[in-house]
Amino acid sequence: MLFYDKKWCKIYYYEELSCVHLDWCGFVKGDQFREACDFSLELLRDKKVNKMIADNTNSKVVSVENQNWLMEDWFPRAYEEGYRTSAVVVSTDVFNKVAVKNIVNQMDKGKFVVQYFENLDNAKIWIKQLNN
Repeated sequence: MLFYDKKWCKIYYYEELSCVHLDWCGFVKGDQFREACDFSLELLRDKKVNKMIADNTNSKVVSVENQNWLMEDWFPRAYEEGYRTSAVVVSTDVFNKVAVKNIVNQMDKGKFVVQYFENLDNAKIWIKQLNN
């Protein structure tokens, strides 16, 4: 079910997967990026789930400012709200791939599990297997 519908990001909740799904599109400005991330965190908390899919297929580079905000602000809050697992669908944009891998490499590996996928279907299959 679609909960957030903006040009730069759509956010879904899949009850059958107990998962929040962010579908990024293009280059996202700082305030738009933070708004979408914070909305996804509220949805995760409201639905009492701990898994997200970040679909970066159509996403462009994540700015250093947004990367730093994720690491310093969002991830600590997300962990407190119960976020633990992420399926990341890699972008076709090389700059986004580098930025996302940088973000994941800085995440606390003891707190989060991250798996990369080439397409959304495989990410959903992996997330669904975690529910079993």
